[in-house]
Amino acid sequence: MKYIRFTIILLMLTLVALPFLADFEAEAASKRNYLKVGLKFGGNAVTVCTLASQEGFLLGFAEDRGFEEGMPLPAYTKIVATNENGNIVLRDTDGVLLSADLGSNGVIMPADYDDGGVFYFEGNPYRGGIMLRAMPDGTMTVINYISLEHYVYGVLNSELPHTNPMEALKAQAVAARSFGELNRGKHAQYGFDVCTTTDCQVYKGYSGEFPETNEATDATRGEILYYDGKPVTAFYFKNSGGYTQNSEDVWTYRQPYLRAVKDEYSPSYPWSASLSFEEIREKLEAAGFKPGKVESVSISGRNETGAVSELKIEGSKATVYLRKAEIRNVLGPTLIKSNMFGFTDGKSVKGRSSWKISNGLETIDPGRNVYVLGGSGKPKKLDIDSAYGFNGTSKFMLGAAALTETVTGGTVNFSGYGYGHGIGMPQDSAVAMAKLGFTYDEILKYFFTDIEIK
Repeated sequence: MKYIRFTIILLMLTLVALPFLADFEAEAASKRNYLKVGLKFGGNAVTVCTLASQEGFLLGFAEDRGFEEGMPLPAYTKIVATNENGNIVLRDTDGVLLSADLGSNGVIMPADYDDGGVFYFEGNPYRGGIMLRAMPDGTMTVINYISLEHYVYGVLNSELPHTNPMEALKAQAVAARSFGELNRGKHAQYGFDVCTTTDCQVYKGYSGEFPETNEATDATRGEILYYDGKPVTAFYFKNSGGYTQNSEDVWTYRQPYLRAVKDEYSPSYPWSASLSFEEIREKLEAAGFKPGKVESVSISGRNETGAVSELKIEGSKATVYLRKAEIRNVLGPTLIKSNMFGFTDGKSVKGRSSWKISNGLETIDPGRNVYVLGGSGKPKKLDIDSAYGFNGTSKFMLGAAALTETVTGGTVNFSGYGYGHGIGMPQDSAVAMAKLGFTYDEILKYFFTDIEIK
């Protein structure tokens, strides 16, 4: 009887301990999940790196995506690092030697790094620590060695402002974390994983944190996207213009979780831009093409969503075809905001686009006020500017009665909708969905096909 009682007590103690063990394991996992973020490198590499911490410092090592503590330096609130003959040498502000060589895996952490502490580099506060890579020219690459969760803290507001609804911020946190996890080693040639710009994700360190974005990060702690049991990158962009895109319709590869989605929640985002033939020639030449004098510009292909898939530029010396993402990359991604566009030029038109509605007996020009019946049987006004029709051979913009597919004059006037590459989650739609009561997982599963969040 005593044996049974002892067994029951032991079992109860074990069950009570399990939550603490789970928390311990989760905490341990977070400490083994560091990321290297390049702060200064290449042409911006530094010759002197001065770090400040009110609580002093701790020297250690980057080991297996974690941090191994080494020598404590609590009495030093400032450390000066220099590259001396290929060695990273550390001194205090009086020049007293602290370390003759930090080493390629050495990390300088604030002494209170594990208790919310920060350090300062060039007047800016950061969580985590600093790694320094000695360069042959005597400069140093500066790397912020930081946990993935704290990295998301420093990214989130820059990618989606903290004033947006919490469920949209949570969706963005999962996307940002997935991007960080899946892009380890993107900049391996410089000795780190990701940079701080839009080439990766905009990262501003501790100064970029806000209570709302930190809350969204904590509420989704550790969560990333999975497809078929494997983690995947959660691409995102600003506005879809009514449709997201298949990955292969923008880039070169097909991903089953990056499928085109009719975006029913996209806020209207119209844009327009103009480029003279001479400006187009200059942009083509800068990209390595040699068209000669530009004579005409045509939309020679659209994909199933209506986005432009091919642009044909005829020149006096050669005909140039720009395809998919190349269109925006060559002409300018901030000027040509998306591939959802047409041309407007009333004087030089070949094949003006137009559309009619027919019930089999009569045909009418519907103008711009078109209503459709929804599933409830109630009429709903159709947004003509972001809708597409099909004429049996190709898709066309319904609101494009004044649009042309070819321009032969001296200027191309672009008129389009949306902003960004079109792959994955449109942030404007995530915000709109959150305001309608959708949860972050519902938002992510709407735009990413057959994914799991875990």
